[in-house]
Amino acid sequence: MTDASSDHGEDDLPSEGAFEGHQEAVNAVQIYDGLLYTCSGDRTVRAFNLRSRKCVGVFEGHSSKVSCLLVSAAPSLHHRLYSGSSDQTICCYNLKTRELEQQFPLSDRVLCLHSRWKTLYAGLANGTVVTFNLKTNKQMDVFECHGPRGVSCMASSQEGARRILLVGSYDNTISVRDAKSGLLLRTLEGHTKTVLCMKVVNDLVFSGSSDQCVYAHNIHTGELVRVYKGHSHAVTVVSVLGKVMVTACLDKLVRVYDLQSHEQLQVYGGHKDMVMCMTIHKNMIYTGCYDGSVQAVKLNLMQNYRCGWHGCSLVFGLMEHLQQHLISDHSSSSSQSLKCRWKKCDEFFCTRNSSKQVLQLHMQKHAEEETEVEP
Repeated sequence: MTDASSDHGEDDLPSEGAFEGHQEAVNAVQIYDGLLYTCSGDRTVRAFNLRSRKCVGVFEGHSSKVSCLLVSAAPSLHHRLYSGSSDQTICCYNLKTRELEQQFPLSDRVLCLHSRWKTLYAGLANGTVVTFNLKTNKQMDVFECHGPRGVSCMASSQEGARRILLVGSYDNTISVRDAKSGLLLRTLEGHTKTVLCMKVVNDLVFSGSSDQCVYAHNIHTGELVRVYKGHSHAVTVVSVLGKVMVTACLDKLVRVYDLQSHEQLQVYGGHKDMVMCMTIHKNMIYTGCYDGSVQAVKLNLMQNYRCGWHGCSLVFGLMEHLQQHLISDHSSSSSQSLKCRWKKCDEFFCTRNSSKQVLQLHMQKHAEEETEVEP
C-alpha cells in the first residue's frame, strides 16, 4: 500500500530495532500509513509508529487469540481494521478512533483474512470462506471449500475478466476458485503438509508450507514450475521483491532467494524464537515471533557475511547475526572443550563459564574478519 501522505523526507524513515508490547505469539503484521499493525495470542491488536517504534494504540474486544488482521483503506471505502480470532468472531474497528464498530459472529475460528474487489474474505477452521461487502460491512456468502480441514491462507488473481480466489488449506492443497461464486476451477497439488502462505506474482502463485518447501505453480494451468528448498522447518511467509524471494520460517531465520536460479543468497537471524509473520517496507524487514517479539532490520543485498565454520554455508546480511549464529549454533558445546573450526583456525577452548567470554570474543573477531572479505 502506498503511504505517500506520511513521506516527509529523512525524518520519517523507519528505524531499526524492537517493537515492545505483545505478551504472546505475534500472528500477523501489516503496515499502513506510517504505522505497523500487529496481532497476537495476547488477544490484542497493536499499532506502532515506524519511526519511534512506540505503541500508539491498542485494539481490544477479542476473548481469544487474534490470528489475522487486515487494514481496509481503499479510496472509496471507510478506513477500517478487521481482525479475526479463535473466539469465532471478526472485529471491525474504526482505523482513526480505534473504536470497535462491529463484531461478526461466525461458525468457527477465523484463521485468515484477504481483501480485493471491495470484498473481505475470511477463512475458517471448518474449511469455509465467508465473504463480506466492504462498502456496506454486511456478510454476503459462505463458500464450502476444504471442509473438514481448515482454510490457512488466501490470495487472489484474475483470468481475463474472471476474478480468482486462491484458497490454501490444511489438506495440503490450494483450490483455485471463482471469487464471486466460490466455484472450484482447479486444484494445485504438490505440498505434503499444510499450505501456510501464498504470494501471487503475475501467473504464478508461490506457496510456503509445513513441508519446508516453497512451490511455484502456474495458477491458470495448475502446473508446478519451481521448487525452492533449504528451509529446516515450516515456511510461514513468502514475499517477492523484484528478482528475489524473501521467506520467513519457524527455524528462526529469514531467507533471501534468487527467483531464477533458486540459489539462497542470504539469511537474517537475530530472532530468539520462531518467525510467525513478516512484511517488508522501504527496505526494512519486519518480523513477528512466537515469543511476542517484533523487530525491524534493514534488508541489504549488497552486504554479505559468510560463515566460515567447517561445513556451514550460511551467508548473513548482518554481521551481528553472524556473531549470534557462531555463539548459539557453533559454540554451545556440551563437552568440556571446543575446537574452533572457522576456516584454518584451530584454537581450543575450555567451555567452563569462566572462559565463555573468551570464546565469545574469539567468535566475534572471526565475524569481523569476514567484513573485509565481502564488503
